[in-house]
Amino acid sequence: MALFIPTYFSPISQYKAILNSDSVIFEIEDNFQKQTYRNRCYIYGANGKLGLHIPVQYSQNNRQNTSEILIDNTTNWQSIHWKSIESAYKTSPFFEYYEAVSYTHLTLPTTPYV
Repeated sequence: MALFIPTYFSPISQYKAILNSDSVIFEIEDNFQKQTYRNRCYIYGANGKLGLHIPVQYSQNNRQNTSEILIDNTTNWQSIHWKSIESAYKTSPFFEYYEAVSYTHLTLPTTPYV
């Protein structure tokens, strides 16, 4: 059994650990921590490292569980993220094989929760 924190485009090491474990549990009742992989990821483009962040509604006054964090859909962040990913990886080998699934997954209407 392995316990993981839900993340946005997790590091490859997490996917490896998930594949190597018998069962997977995602911890969503812990305190949400800002500036972690929970709502951000990094990709490499022509100009170096680029951070992609999912905007969330977070109260600094009260600690909130990860399950209570709301995604802030007032900005068009999915479109910005897709354009960044496409720009960085469009010419990569095999991108065309993952493009349709990735685009569909990234542009689906989001639930309010992370």
